[in-house]
Amino acid sequence: MKKVAVWGGGAACALALASLFKFPPVVAFGIITGAALSLANLYSIIMLVEALAGAAAAGMASGRASKALTTMIHVFKLVLVLVILVLLVVFKLTNLFALLAGFTVVLLSNLVAGLSGLKGEGEGE
Repeated sequence: MKKVAVWGGGAACALALASLFKFPPVVAFGIITGAALSLANLYSIIMLVEALAGAAAAGMASGRASKALTTMIHVFKLVLVLVILVLLVVFKLTNLFALLAGFTVVLLSNLVAGLSGLKGEGEGE
């Protein structure tokens, strides 16, 4: 996650800075906001998977309640991200395409980090 945050955040900042030469500042804000929300979403998913894996390891009785609570918290976080995105776009505080660019930068950095992790595992064999 740290690698994705550093590379995705750095690439989003560079893209936002480059966008200031051609577009209004609201586009740069959208890129940074999209990247930040994407990183928050990614972190939330990682926490959900870790919590569900821990609940599964704990056993059936305590695992079921823990899974339900963890899943509900994750759904709440996703709804919160959706509400933030809708409010930003409806009130024209940011550009929709800039938000998508920020999301895409983090998605691509996550893909690169995942593929480089696979490459690193294959070398040890």
